[in-house]
Amino acid sequence: MHKKTMKAIIKHELMVQNKINNLIKYTAIFMIFCIFSVTLINPQENVQIFGIIFSVICIPLAFIGLTQGFVKADIEDGSLENSLVSIQTYKIVFAKYIALCICTLVSFTMLVPVIFILYDLRIENIITILFSGIMLITLSAALALLTSAVQGYFRTNTNFLSILIMPLIIPDIIISGLFIQAPENIYFATIMFGINMAIIPPSLYLSSYLLENIYNI
Repeated sequence: MHKKTMKAIIKHELMVQNKINNLIKYTAIFMIFCIFSVTLINPQENVQIFGIIFSVICIPLAFIGLTQGFVKADIEDGSLENSLVSIQTYKIVFAKYIALCICTLVSFTMLVPVIFILYDLRIENIITILFSGIMLITLSAALALLTSAVQGYFRTNTNFLSILIMPLIIPDIIISGLFIQAPENIYFATIMFGINMAIIPPSLYLSSYLLENIYNI
């Protein structure tokens, strides 16, 4: 246990998220619901326009629900305290982050063929949707983890945190919508990448700091 590798920690976290929390299944169901809802509430001529944009916007919406209890559950069942005894905090945070990204990316990737057929898209649209989806997933996972870490650290009166932290995703959402509508403008991709690089590392660092000191308050 004391020599547990990073690979083993990530594998364990993936197992927890899939077998216990059913993360892939629930995020896939949520995304399917969002995608098909667009076809019901929009006129036929607007389905493709709104559909391809909402297919990526639904990603951060799915993460908002993940912030509740993501770290608190580990605190309540004692697994976090046991992990902190033998595993460095940054490894725990990184494993949780990778597990979140992988599970959500699997759900999103499974739905890409559905999006392609349902909205009758071109290949360049699918490429931009995939890229935008990856950018939003990696950013949303970091912010969801930070929100959950803050909720676990302060324990009470933290339900408003997702309202304060998750809006940091809005610039990526706006730019992804512009990029999907104009795939030829590659500079949108570099802007999204830059935003992610400016937000993700500090979010993971703060999450690690909070978990490291979570039992010192």
